[in-house]
Amino acid sequence: MKAISFLGPTDYKTVTYTYQDREFTTRLFPEALFHFFPGLQQLYVFATPTVQSHPNLTQLQERVPPDRLTVVPIPEGHTEEELWDIFSALTEVVAEREEVVFDITHSFRSIPFLTFLAAAYLRAARRARIRAVVYGAYEARPRDDPGPRPVFDLTPFVSLLDWLAATNQFIHTGDAQYLARLLRQEGAARRSGALKHAGETLEPFSLAVMLCRPLEVMRDAGRMENMLKRAANDMAQWARPFTVMADRIQAEYGKYNLPDPIGDVAASLRHQLSIIRWYAEHGQIIQAVTLAREWVVTAVGMQLQGSFILATDEREKIERGLSGLCRVAQGRSFPCELNEVGRALQSWPEAQAIRDLWNQLSTVRNDLDHAGMKPGPMKAATLRRTTQEEILPALEALARQWGLAEGQP
Repeated sequence: MKAISFLGPTDYKTVTYTYQDREFTTRLFPEALFHFFPGLQQLYVFATPTVQSHPNLTQLQERVPPDRLTVVPIPEGHTEEELWDIFSALTEVVAEREEVVFDITHSFRSIPFLTFLAAAYLRAARRARIRAVVYGAYEARPRDDPGPRPVFDLTPFVSLLDWLAATNQFIHTGDAQYLARLLRQEGAARRSGALKHAGETLEPFSLAVMLCRPLEVMRDAGRMENMLKRAANDMAQWARPFTVMADRIQAEYGKYNLPDPIGDVAASLRHQLSIIRWYAEHGQIIQAVTLAREWVVTAVGMQLQGSFILATDEREKIERGLSGLCRVAQGRSFPCELNEVGRALQSWPEAQAIRDLWNQLSTVRNDLDHAGMKPGPMKAATLRRTTQEEILPALEALARQWGLAEGQP
């Protein structure tokens, strides 16, 4: 285990610092790290040119064995380039998977900020284990108070970046695996069943979003909302960073809650349309097109029969009717070859809009399904643009005609 610490040219006072169940009296906090972390092997003290020639560094070198202390020169940090040099110096002394303690007690100016970023970077890029980020709070008592000063453990603030990254990943991609793992780990560490259950609830919901299972998404959205409420107290105590983000998750996904997505067909289709829009806006084009095609089949079935069409033969009949309508319009089939669904659609005032939408959905979906492995495939950017700028607006226009747009009764 190694420690990264700092010194300044300040006239530090001798005080007693307390960390967990240990105490140590010193005027130079880096010296105390060996006492607070018995497994510490090497101390790296980062020193600006001013500090390198200051008595503080000389005194520290007298108190720490030379084979356990390494002085790392850094610039003063007066320019942006020098700040990057400091950041690089912080990260270069830590190897893959090493255990590190960060001490910012005697750091100054922007260095605490750079230290937190370096800690987060090292965890992600080099899988370093951040044992602790500590701060000896000299100012926690009045200057003339001889009592001991606490050492604050700021490590949870480093993990805040993990929670932010995991929550953003969930909100922007639907993937909650990282977030679920954080919740399960925190639940295990704190012996919190509520946090553990929160992770276990998010995972299947996330999987339903990623695998384009709208009925599961609608059913599980309510369970997720209940889970967040039940875990609120434990989150406030043990997972504060997630508490801050929980409202964002609820705002993003709670709106899809529908306990009976099969029984309430109109509400289900409105929710599905919202999910299609979410997929399209977040660049998940395969899911958007897949669900859009199924939405058209279900919506046509609702117009014809007023129910949710799930039986395979019934859905196939509607699909054949839609495809037949397109072939007749293109002169590739005769009207007499239309099945009853196609003949019914042919008489609808919105027949052309349905036909154009189904044609476009079929073209894009087939191209996506073949993964570009066919002559003259569409460019990926074209697939995205077509979905976002043509298919989605046409789908929403049809939904408004049928009273299935958001906000319509």
